[in-house]
Amino acid sequence: MNTKKRVFKKLAQAEKVDLSVQKVELGLTQDALNIYKALNKVRNKIESDVSSLKKQAILGDSGIKNFNKKANDIEKMAKELGVSVSDINLQKLFAEVKEMKKLFDDVINI
Repeated sequence: MNTKKRVFKKLAQAEKVDLSVQKVELGLTQDALNIYKALNKVRNKIESDVSSLKKQAILGDSGIKNFNKKANDIEKMAKELGVSVSDINLQKLFAEVKEMKKLFDDVINI
C-alpha cells in the first residue's frame, strides 16, 4: 500500500509540473498575441495617416501647378512692362514654393 501511495503522489507531482509549464507557455503565447495586436493597431494608424498625407500632398501638388501658371503669367506681364521679376521681390516666394513642391513629391512617393 505504501508503494502505491508513493507512486500516485509522484504521478500527481509530475502532472502539476507539466500543467504549470503549459500555463507559462500559454501565458507567453498570450503576451505575444497582445503585442501583435498592439503592433497591428500601430500599423493600421500609420497606413491611415500616410494615406491622408498622400491625399493632402496631391492637393498641394495641384495648388503648386496653379501657382506655377500664375507665376508664368506674372513673369510675362513683368517682361511686357519692362520690369524684372526680381524687382517685384517674388524670388523668395518662388523658392519657397519650389521647396513645397519637393515636400509634396516626397510624400506622394512614400
